[in-house]
Amino acid sequence: MFMDRPAERPEELFDRREEVEQLRRAAAARQLALVVGMRRIGKTSVVKAGTYGRPRIYIDARSFEERPYISYADLLEALRRELRRLLPMHKRLSELLARVRGVSVAGVEVRFEAGRSAPGLSELLQVLDEWAGDRGERLLLIIDEAQELAKLKGRQILPALGYAYDNLKNLSIVLTGSKAGLLLRFLGLEDPESPLYGRYAERIELRPFTREQALEYLEEGFRQAGASVDAGLLEAAVEALGGVVGWLAYFGLNALWDPATALEATVRRATEIAAEEFCNFVRYMGSRRYIPVAKLAAARGARWSDVKRLLQAEEGRPIGDSEVTKLLRKLVDYGFLEKRGEVYAVPDPILRRALQDVQCQT
Repeated sequence: MFMDRPAERPEELFDRREEVEQLRRAAAARQLALVVGMRRIGKTSVVKAGTYGRPRIYIDARSFEERPYISYADLLEALRRELRRLLPMHKRLSELLARVRGVSVAGVEVRFEAGRSAPGLSELLQVLDEWAGDRGERLLLIIDEAQELAKLKGRQILPALGYAYDNLKNLSIVLTGSKAGLLLRFLGLEDPESPLYGRYAERIELRPFTREQALEYLEEGFRQAGASVDAGLLEAAVEALGGVVGWLAYFGLNALWDPATALEATVRRATEIAAEEFCNFVRYMGSRRYIPVAKLAAARGARWSDVKRLLQAEEGRPIGDSEVTKLLRKLVDYGFLEKRGEVYAVPDPILRRALQDVQCQT
């Protein structure tokens, strides 16, 4: 139950039955499925466990998160690694790939040409669709943290996804995103200029566990491990960590070794990670204005007008309305803030704690 990696099998997944069924129905109906939620909430676990045993191509775009841009060659390399995994078991796939311009196959090795000779993504997806159709199966194309592909330079991925949605009957697309606003803006489902405009997407939103669910998760994890932990410690852990399964699992693993120091160690390490992620965002955006805005939202929640007053007081000069709106939108898009009515808040209790003292060297 307590793991330092995403769940792979259904039996490793705690709860999330409704979300898994929603994902499976969307994939069966060949709908575009969007699995969204805050960091460490369990999106990858739901997708992997929910599609376990089914043919799939899994591209982990989390590896691109720290990069300012992604090349088309980077994307093809991620796809090539998945194809290499499949080729030893599927000779027919090798035969189909070998027909694509810019692709060479030798045994279990597949290579893509570079530059203008590189194969088109639509052609590669068409081959995968044909292969799945020959087998009488539905292939899942999963892109984890797909909003990172907004950094793709040189070529666009959305036309290929739009083509697949419209024409490839044996291929289902599943995208996850912890930066939901950024993902939706990237896809442009409501943007007339986007290749995916007007397409239906099944949105599967993962929320933090309730207090009761979080306690049950911890109790079940310790039961499976054959360990007994004081109920008061479990209550304290849920109070400090909230319903974020990633933090709860980290606490569980620590508590199996040393219950006396587990919560303190977990909060300390989790706070360091959250602060580092936020500071990486600040550096990427190139503006320290995000720091006081996030701190204000973490301390007591903040309205748009509160943010404008804060920035003007700190800088001693007028701040344009559009700049205030942009700052808040970016913080929401990247998953650091959540808008609740007219109030911007920080949903992750660990991030709230991290923001109390964060400085961010830039």
